[in-house]
Amino acid sequence: MNQTQDPPRPDPDALLATTQHGAALRIFLGAAPGVGKTSAMLRTARERHERGEEVVLGVIEAHGRAETEQLCVGLEQLPSVTRDYRGRGYSEFDLDAALARRPAILLVDELAHRNIPGGRHARRWQDIEELLDAGIEVWTTLNVQHVERLNDDVARITGVRMRETVPDALIARARDLSLIDLTPQELIERLKQGKVYVPEQARAALARYFSPGNLTALRELALQVMAERLDSDVRRVMDAGGVAGPWPVRVRLLVAVEGRRGDQALLRAASRWAQRHQAPWVVVLVTPLRELDAAAAGEVGTLRQQSEQLGGRWETLRGDDPLAELLEYATRHNVTTLMLGRTPLKWRWWQAPLVDRLLARRPPFDLILLAEAPAAPSRRTRQWRWPRWREGLWPLASVALAAAVAAGLSSLLDLANLSLVFLAAVLACALKAGTRAAMLAVALSALVYNFLFTEPRFSLAMIHQDQVLTVLVFCLVAAVAGQLAGKVRRQLLLLRQSRHQIQEMLSISRALAAAADRERVREIAVKVLADQLELPCVFVDSPEAEAPPRVSASHPGTLSLDAATLQAAHWSQRHARPSGHGTQTLAAQRWRFVPILEQGASEGPVPAVLGLALGERGAGLDEAEEALVANLVNQLGAALARTRLVEELGAARLAEENERLRSALLSSVSHDLRTPLAAIIGSASALRDLWAELAESDRRELLDGVLGESERLNRYIQNLLDMTRLGHGGLKLERDWVALADIFHSALTRLGSVVEPLRIERHLDPQLPLLYVHPALIEQALINVIENAARFSPPGGRLRLVGEREGEWIVIRVADQGPGIPEALRERIFDMFFSGGDGDRSPQGSGLGLAICRGMVGAHGGEIRARAADWGSGSEIVIRLPLWALPETDTTSEIDIKRESQPRHD
Repeated sequence: MNQTQDPPRPDPDALLATTQHGAALRIFLGAAPGVGKTSAMLRTARERHERGEEVVLGVIEAHGRAETEQLCVGLEQLPSVTRDYRGRGYSEFDLDAALARRPAILLVDELAHRNIPGGRHARRWQDIEELLDAGIEVWTTLNVQHVERLNDDVARITGVRMRETVPDALIARARDLSLIDLTPQELIERLKQGKVYVPEQARAALARYFSPGNLTALRELALQVMAERLDSDVRRVMDAGGVAGPWPVRVRLLVAVEGRRGDQALLRAASRWAQRHQAPWVVVLVTPLRELDAAAAGEVGTLRQQSEQLGGRWETLRGDDPLAELLEYATRHNVTTLMLGRTPLKWRWWQAPLVDRLLARRPPFDLILLAEAPAAPSRRTRQWRWPRWREGLWPLASVALAAAVAAGLSSLLDLANLSLVFLAAVLACALKAGTRAAMLAVALSALVYNFLFTEPRFSLAMIHQDQVLTVLVFCLVAAVAGQLAGKVRRQLLLLRQSRHQIQEMLSISRALAAAADRERVREIAVKVLADQLELPCVFVDSPEAEAPPRVSASHPGTLSLDAATLQAAHWSQRHARPSGHGTQTLAAQRWRFVPILEQGASEGPVPAVLGLALGERGAGLDEAEEALVANLVNQLGAALARTRLVEELGAARLAEENERLRSALLSSVSHDLRTPLAAIIGSASALRDLWAELAESDRRELLDGVLGESERLNRYIQNLLDMTRLGHGGLKLERDWVALADIFHSALTRLGSVVEPLRIERHLDPQLPLLYVHPALIEQALINVIENAARFSPPGGRLRLVGEREGEWIVIRVADQGPGIPEALRERIFDMFFSGGDGDRSPQGSGLGLAICRGMVGAHGGEIRARAADWGSGSEIVIRLPLWALPETDTTSEIDIKRESQPRHD
């Protein structure tokens, strides 16, 4: 790390946070019930009201206290809403009225209140979140025992577990936090005077909850909450102003460890010190840029787990200068106290111990040197390790090559210049094998250089003083250059490792982003973890809320878990905490289960957990692997949330489409049933009432109208039935051999009155083979097409029917002289309920006929399409049906025909 101290600069994120203005939340925090939170809030509100600000009371829980009700006089109060619950009426806060009123400041008492069932939200803090999102400033009250993260502590102190808690995220969102407190004696006196509860409740509270010990402990918890909030505010101010720390506003402990077993005593001492001073503490390990070996990584993992168990937070810093890294971290995080063991804590033999260097810098925080820490192993044993055999090959090979080159150049260069050849060998070793190999190359180069090239040659003795100086300067320069080159190599390897990790996470993100469903997301997650960590991995979830957990994905292969292991997975799923191997819960398990927190999911158990078979490897997860698991779990939660939203969106779109089709169907049915029924009813009533007055021709015309509209109604109902059968897969083909001329004749006969005003032109190839189709379905399809063409044709227009053969297809063409179909709509006319008109006001029908035609023709393996007619105006519908080979004898069964005579497509 660079030793130069740059002037502190403001943090852009902190500056942005200070400039952002939105709806503010102010919480009046009470150490216990009855300390006067509501009264303090009302008095402050009255002061703001008297200054002319708009203050509205949303809900105030006075509990019959006269002084509280008196403070409400003169302030506007929103009307409450009454909700019935178990036969009784309750007055509740009206959220909709508050949103409609939108005051500048709204007072909503008792943040932890549980709403009566029937409202929009189950808890009042959810109502306040919606108010804040709407841009309304809210003032509210809260007792410290209702803070969610303190729930367990309050239960241990008072013996009462609070069911109504408020999430810490909402408390952190508050712009202002005001502490309202009384001494235990004053609060007990208020209870006895009946200012908190009625006398009967007050006596019970004094005997149980409101004891002096409980009240003192609750005050301590309230002070801790305020101290943490103030510390957060101070750090935000320092970051925004670029102030160099630390500011000693709160004790904050930093523990520097070396990553060895002896640091466990240091962690225990730090935990005791932090508990005595009620101070947060963090454990920092500064590791060199080189990669730790397996044993050191295992020790680091053990220390990290121990620090977390003792209540500390673990941080790992990377750098070659532990002092610079520690000072930079301490300044950035406003640390006030630094704790060290008595070991030297240095990496290089020429450096002074860290404590001496730290005292020489005169840091602006307290320094604690722990004397109980056991002595460290030999520094030389810890810091210097003989290069591995592969690393040892580089010094031998490079020095041998340098000696050969120097021998060849000895006649051309003087002795001082020959040392540069060996210096190049040292640099090559540093870049290829690391610092240890470079130092070995320095020693070998000095020996070979002295043995081969200094006088007397082939001896380690030197008789010339200038040669001795040359060798010493060479050793010094080579050592420094080797150290610097080794550092560059370590940084390069670290950058490569970081780039590899980033690329891996990027590929994982892309794979998860491309996953279309939850099953694919599970498969990607278990495969990635299993491949990266080289151990089995499972994905455990529950198909239903109350169902037992099951393995839904695993890698490698199909893995199954026993009942005890599934119990550990179920515990993690219900409590949203890790369990199993390497944790404090069910630690004897071979598997470790990590909960997947799905983003945007509702409260309750997590949907799934990831299982890792850590028991199959000797060491636990190192820091990089822990980071990989954490990142993957976060991305997995986001991917599962995305797939859930996609599924919900798909379901919503399906419901919307169903609703649209239902509306279109009702609209179509109402039109196409009403029109013929109205004509039938009108004609029938005229015949009944005016039979004697009507002429014979008029009676026949009315009867023809009744018959025609009845046939139209029958065709429409048949279309509805055919559409239903097509939609539910109930359409069965009962094929038979039939001539196309017979289908034409039957269709025109059934449409006699419809096509009567038109000129029909039939062009049928007399050599057409028989069709192997369902005759009734093809006839109905042809009727729909002809009726549709007749409806759009002008009176006296031409309607052309063509039947011909094209290769292995029978082609049917129906052309009219209507207005034609625009090219952009020639595919849409085959969609259900698309008629190209104005919905139920269109005279062109329901839009079912051509859709049914496509279904019927498609069921035969054919196709249907629309195009422009070839005579200048109108449209032409083209139906193509595949040919089947005619059986040679009548005894051939239908099954044989289907098997041996499949349709051939061109």
